[in-house]
Amino acid sequence: MRRLLLAAAVLMPAAASAQSSQFGVNGLGLPGRQTSARAAGSGGAFAFFDGNSSVSPAALLEQGTLTASFTTLQNYRTSSNAAGSLSGRDTRFPQVAIAGPLRRIPLALGISFSTFTDRDFSVASSDVVNLRGVPVAVADTLTSEGGLSDLRVAGAYRFSGWTVGAGLHLITGANRTQVRRTFEDSAYAPIRERAEIAYGGIGASLGITRPITPALSVAAAVRVNGDARIDRDSTEVADVDIPLTLGGAVRWRPSPRLDLAASAAARRWSAADDDLRALGGTGARNTIELSAGAELAHNARRPQQRPVRLGVRYATLPFPVEAGSQPREIGIALGSGVRFAQDRLGLDHAGVDVALERVWRRASGGYSEGAWLVSFGVLVRP
Repeated sequence: MRRLLLAAAVLMPAAASAQSSQFGVNGLGLPGRQTSARAAGSGGAFAFFDGNSSVSPAALLEQGTLTASFTTLQNYRTSSNAAGSLSGRDTRFPQVAIAGPLRRIPLALGISFSTFTDRDFSVASSDVVNLRGVPVAVADTLTSEGGLSDLRVAGAYRFSGWTVGAGLHLITGANRTQVRRTFEDSAYAPIRERAEIAYGGIGASLGITRPITPALSVAAAVRVNGDARIDRDSTEVADVDIPLTLGGAVRWRPSPRLDLAASAAARRWSAADDDLRALGGTGARNTIELSAGAELAHNARRPQQRPVRLGVRYATLPFPVEAGSQPREIGIALGSGVRFAQDRLGLDHAGVDVALERVWRRASGGYSEGAWLVSFGVLVRP
């Protein structure tokens, strides 16, 4: 039982059914996107230029004033595999951020707390074991609540047309896991064991933005991380590499009412492959993420007042459901927002953004998933 519970930190046994995403059970879980509801409405394409997202620290200076934002995510999904299909739903709080510029200095500071990976799941499997030389059918249920979170403290400075930002990241989190085994033979009592799998690590990020023309801007960001320490009930059991991330984006505003963006990011998750395989997992593979989106404003003077946002996104996922394969994800997004409590200077002191995404995930072996993701963001400017 102890070996099964330890393996729960990094792998999924053969599943008969699963709650939450079946693509977030192996490895460190389903990666979070660390974007605001506004950026999610365009498929994440504007995230490199969005001060309420945690993708690039240089975006902090996009905030005209001190802004606090809070994002919730409702996830409605149907997962299918060789054992059948199952529907479920959950609620997350993937992004919280506070950021704003300093007076008389082209410097902005911010702090954010976001989902790095999500590991909420429940998995059931069946097997036959030999007890005193007699084969006995057993049913195992593995549940996990938690995941990895990313706390970022960052700043951005503008000079000679360039904006440069830097951030310090603290990766933390825990999984509260439980394994329960029942026996077909009623002569054996059920077995239950609980544990807490804790994670800890640090990282740093650097971002830049540069306007090429009044209508065209580019952005780039890099993030490096150390190892994440994994503890089981306060005892260290492993270290797993957290990936290097490289990304960039371009933004073009051909008219006052139309804003277009495209972005790309690559993550070196394969650095964790040996670590996860040593723990009995299916390993990890490098990933890419591509996004393109548009924002059409009804009013050029107030572009964030009921705009229409559209986006598409393609990504590969790092942790195979079965060794040798790599899951992939395709999504389309639609969003909008409103701003209110405008003062005499034309500044909106509050706002709401909403995004609706349809996501399809697939991997070889008959694993597939369809999900509706509803993001709701609230921002307040004191």
